[in-house]
Amino acid sequence: MKRGVCFVSVCCLVLALGTTALAQVAYPPLLAAEAALCPGCTMTMAAKDGKNIQAMLQSAEPADKILAYYRETLTAKGWDVALEMDMAQAKTLSFARGESTLAVAIVPQDDGKSVVTLGLETP
Repeated sequence: MKRGVCFVSVCCLVLALGTTALAQVAYPPLLAAEAALCPGCTMTMAAKDGKNIQAMLQSAEPADKILAYYRETLTAKGWDVALEMDMAQAKTLSFARGESTLAVAIVPQDDGKSVVTLGLETP
């Protein structure tokens, strides 16, 4: 159930803020400890709600390249792929390690860039 909640949170964040003009902010340190900022990505928004951390990035890199980066980075740190979805509107990967979940969602934009949303939920 936690994986579903984390995935839904990430999707809601993408939909709510995907078309908004965003200012650059610092990448959350707790998220950076698990998943460094992907090459070619720019940090645009971050939020923390209790044990949940979310970050929104923007990138001109192809979605498959971004997903490959996070798959390689996170599996090397002991995260297991729990869910993978490739839909017309978004590509997502959800990872699990112990009681924690980390979701990556990529939504292409009309300008050719993509919005990348990361959501980390810890116990």
